[in-house]
Amino acid sequence: MQVEKKSESKVLDRSYVELSLDDRAGKISRKEAIAAVAQAMGVPPENVALIRLDGQSGTTKLTGRFYVYGSAGSKKRIHLRHLEERTLTKEEREKLKQERKKKGATPAPEAKK
Repeated sequence: MQVEKKSESKVLDRSYVELSLDDRAGKISRKEAIAAVAQAMGVPPENVALIRLDGQSGTTKLTGRFYVYGSAGSKKRIHLRHLEERTLTKEEREKLKQERKKKGATPAPEAKK
């Protein structure tokens, strides 16, 4: 794992990290990639968010883009929810989908006349 680019945003309390993973295309999951970056950066995995993993045609090299947040609270406040849902397992996604369906099924209060 080699860090290609790294920059920091003090306002958003996160770092932008772009790195290359050699010989990992098709062999690494999103959660494993997050864990590897967290270990390399010395932060808990809850503070790392995967933005994208790009493979190159004809090679086994991956390029990954990650946000490394200063705290789990700042990640929860700023990070986009749909990007976080990508790392969930199929069962976890179904459970989340059912919970959202229950929340959306509550009847709206009647308007006053």
